[in-house]
Amino acid sequence: MSKAEIMRRTGISTPTVLKITEYFMSLGLLAEAGEGAATIGRKPTLLRIVPDAIYTIGAVFDGRGLSLGLVDLFGAPRGLRRTPVPASLERLLAEDLPAQVLRLIEEEKVSPAKVKGIGIGVPGVVDPSGRIVRFAPLAGIQKDFDASTLLQSLENRLGMPVRLENDANAAALGEHAARSRAAERPDADGSVSAGDFIFVELGRGLGAGIVLDGKLRKGSRAMAGEIGYLVLDPSWKATSDAPGWLEGRLDLDEFWAEVEGHKTPSKRSLRRVISYLALGLSNISLALDLDLIVVGRAGLEHFGGDFLNSLKAELARFSVLETSCVPSMLEEPGVSGAAGLVAEAWLEGVFSE
Repeated sequence: MSKAEIMRRTGISTPTVLKITEYFMSLGLLAEAGEGAATIGRKPTLLRIVPDAIYTIGAVFDGRGLSLGLVDLFGAPRGLRRTPVPASLERLLAEDLPAQVLRLIEEEKVSPAKVKGIGIGVPGVVDPSGRIVRFAPLAGIQKDFDASTLLQSLENRLGMPVRLENDANAAALGEHAARSRAAERPDADGSVSAGDFIFVELGRGLGAGIVLDGKLRKGSRAMAGEIGYLVLDPSWKATSDAPGWLEGRLDLDEFWAEVEGHKTPSKRSLRRVISYLALGLSNISLALDLDLIVVGRAGLEHFGGDFLNSLKAELARFSVLETSCVPSMLEEPGVSGAAGLVAEAWLEGVFSE
């Protein structure tokens, strides 16, 4: 896009556009991209965003492994890797993560100065301060855990800011960004929706992230999307140290035990997961009028090739509204989403100067 086009679209004055673009170019965020077309007069110089001007690091911890990658300004991951780690958030922050981050930067031959922060997705509720983690047994946390000291130590060691987020929320953000980019492509056929959807992660536990009007819905207590705690049994009594009603009915421990023992789940387990998951999602979809459910690809192959169609058919049985079920566009949306959180914070600092 040319500077003249920027002025036309934004209504910002010529001196201000020149000042802003020169500032962004001095930071390496913008670069010249050749000449544009012109019917008369001099051809305009086009500007483009430089996606690898900076990187942020996305990390997703699911209690059994760590997914890690460098992510550019367009959300594209580089050097993606997954390694097994112990089910301890404390050890992850103190030992495993800093060592792996330094190794990633070195192996990808990226200048540490270009890496502006780390976003970490964890399988638990992260309160609005971004420092307290709750309801995270998969991460070795049985009660409220204040990660402030460990996060400060990690920031000091690596020389960059660190941010925690719920893993499903991070994945929903990564998926939303990918869908937004796809919807904006000139050759898009209009089938990619980037507005409202619920992102479902089926791992050792059940997680979800909800995007409404293009924004992540967290709630005042950061509990939005914790659909494992949905209750459809009047005799149920909730406790904070046990799985919720819906997650308990899914019994994912049994499901994965069958996968590990026999390479495939039993038809009974698969039917149970589909039926109870559809029961919970149908209520959420009706309450929020959502017509799109995105299921994370991680581990999806273990559910069988017809899983999404079976889930959609079960949703149709429970709900009067039609709902689409699709796999995530990205292999690791949580890595891109977690990295995007710190990239956004860095960019906000740039824009405020």
